[in-house]
Amino acid sequence: MNKFSISLLASLISTSFLFSSTAVFAHDKEHKEHKEHKEQKTNGKKGDKQVKSEGEDEKNNEHGHEHNEDDDHLEFDFDDNPRDGFYLGMSAISSKGDDFYLSENDTDEVDFDVDISYRMQFLGLFVESPGLSSRRIHGLYATPAWGINFFNNDTWSLDLFYETSTKGINGLEGIQNRKKAKRGGLRATGYFDNSQLQVILTPYSPDNIGQDGLEASISYGYNWQVKNWNFYGNIGAHYRSEDIFDYAIGHGYQDSVEDFSSSDGISTSAEIGLEYPLSSDWVFGSFVAYRSLSDRVIQSRQDDVEDGYKAGFLLTYVF
Repeated sequence: MNKFSISLLASLISTSFLFSSTAVFAHDKEHKEHKEHKEQKTNGKKGDKQVKSEGEDEKNNEHGHEHNEDDDHLEFDFDDNPRDGFYLGMSAISSKGDDFYLSENDTDEVDFDVDISYRMQFLGLFVESPGLSSRRIHGLYATPAWGINFFNNDTWSLDLFYETSTKGINGLEGIQNRKKAKRGGLRATGYFDNSQLQVILTPYSPDNIGQDGLEASISYGYNWQVKNWNFYGNIGAHYRSEDIFDYAIGHGYQDSVEDFSSSDGISTSAEIGLEYPLSSDWVFGSFVAYRSLSDRVIQSRQDDVEDGYKAGFLLTYVF
């Protein structure tokens, strides 16, 4: 695993109870507004349809024929997307833990990062960059991307997207599984009372060498609130086919290394965290994150590293 001591991890977890992030408020508000918007839209359409029906019935009576319900047509409101909006947060992050890309997966240094997390959407078109301060907006495996949000109902939201970077999230780069090429595909996100389920499929990559391959992930996040304290936990599994180039220490980006496995790869992830708003704009947060390496990456390494941890805290300003 690493030289990250149990006492240090316990200390960081204890410290985390003093800090937190407002992503939960943004997510809860977005989900609530999403439902309210749908209800208002449905009620409005019912009212419009009733008025229209009464007028058409009156007109049809005047001309001596009846109104046929089958003559109604389906209308799409492309300019009325409930997820249109803007989120921007800037975070200062302090973290410590493992680094898959250093020899022996170990570092004794404390990392300091500045991260900008955002999501901007207009008429269904969006551009986004996930961060530690917006885990419940973006999900566990979301990456910097642009795309179109083409479907929403009271529970599910569907996006077509293309990655703009394969760079990891600041604060977690050391334990994220790197890949060489940007990818595009479909993302389905389900919003429930206190949880979020996300499935991502990316079968397309113009930058990949050879076949496009397939990358897929599934993650589940649950959050709960105690007074002003927000707690969350995320778990997930991530799949890459053998056509996708992983990063192997000592070998760089290669889909497979001679004498090592060239099979598909599956890795897992888990996170827990706390969030506490200091004001309407400032939030303290803390986290502990775990990542495993896929079997083929483990076999390509020249050490016995199989997984790693990161823990830390962040101060976020939400615009």
